[in-house]
Amino acid sequence: MIEIRQISQQDAEAVRALDASIQGDDRSATWDSYVGRLLSIIELGWLQYPPWGCYVAQDESGLVGFLLSERQTTAYGLPPGARIVAMAVEPTKRRLGIGRKLVKALEALARAEGIEQIYSVLLAEDDRDSSFLESAGFNASDLKVYAKRV
Repeated sequence: MIEIRQISQQDAEAVRALDASIQGDDRSATWDSYVGRLLSIIELGWLQYPPWGCYVAQDESGLVGFLLSERQTTAYGLPPGARIVAMAVEPTKRRLGIGRKLVKALEALARAEGIEQIYSVLLAEDDRDSSFLESAGFNASDLKVYAKRV
């Protein structure tokens, strides 16, 4: 049985271990430093509440997935909302609906707080992640991102 719950300080080591275990082609190029940044916040001893929109999935074997998100400001030219900054599911536990359950938990929180959109910004080479997001009901944005290599 999979349990989805808010992340806690005690989860930081297991999230870091899962993140570190996903390397090479199986790891999103997009989430680069987000995991470390959010975990350093989660580990602060004085926090009264866990960071907004961060969840873990666990079963009888322990932590098997996580989703880290944050409230989205207009910093990227996006309307206000929530933004998934990193998520992972243990490779042997994929295709069991764990990722969708994590997204559903974030959707419920966003809906309860009047947030109307959830975003995830990916690099073009993140095909696997794009496929997952589309299967979870996300659509390509109307926004265009332009980049120029220098």
